[in-house]
Amino acid sequence: MKKDKVGVIIGRFQPFHLGHAWLIKKSLEKFSKLIILIGSSNIEDENNLWDLEKRVEMLNAFIKHEGLEKKIIKIDDVIDIPDDDMWLLIALEKIGNNKFVVIGDNEWVNKIFEKAGYKVWRSGYFDRARLQGVKIRKLMKNKKKWQDTVPEYLIELINK
Repeated sequence: MKKDKVGVIIGRFQPFHLGHAWLIKKSLEKFSKLIILIGSSNIEDENNLWDLEKRVEMLNAFIKHEGLEKKIIKIDDVIDIPDDDMWLLIALEKIGNNKFVVIGDNEWVNKIFEKAGYKVWRSGYFDRARLQGVKIRKLMKNKKKWQDTVPEYLIELINK
């Protein structure tokens, strides 16, 4: 893969955790710039505890802390809708005219892009047994230790 292509990461970031941090850093080894799209931006429920604004705030705190401001083209959102073709059109509009490769291991997202002829790079997971949003939210709900799953500087922000 040429390093001049743009990588596109699509995730819910519920919450932003160390697996997301690893994914962004690993992606920047292959791509010079990234676009980050926040999925399910229109949903707030037990699986989507943080609104779009809070998730953008978490991402921006990570980007600033890691000094990645010049490598992230933009952060935008993608709403959930039941029509995969329409969802793809919305995502493509957010990506713009960039030559891009979708990054990640969400097979629903990957299949939509691959079916439409776009490239996908499956990055693999980092410590997947521990670093899954659903597991982290469950720890939080049960008032168990979750703080070691997120960057330390985000703990207070996540607690708000």
